[in-house]
Amino acid sequence: MLNLMVEKKDGQVEPFDRAKILNGLIKSGATPEQAETVTAQVENWAPTVAVNNTVKTTDIRFKVLEFLRGINPTLAAAFEAYRKPEPTQ
Repeated sequence: MLNLMVEKKDGQVEPFDRAKILNGLIKSGATPEQAETVTAQVENWAPTVAVNNTVKTTDIRFKVLEFLRGINPTLAAAFEAYRKPEPTQ
């Protein structure tokens, strides 16, 4: 996954960081094994849909949910309900 970039909702672009997916899944209740499985699936999928080596965070989230539903539907529902808090100013 050479130099894969991620476009965030606000338009910022940053390098793909598998740890963000892995940690988010674990924080939502996934076992380390489940989190690793889903993260690896996303890592394999992302380069296949990247445009100019960039994939959107919304697409990543959708795919995480799809893979998670396949191994733990209850956890997928909890992950889907989670919304990252908006930064306060």
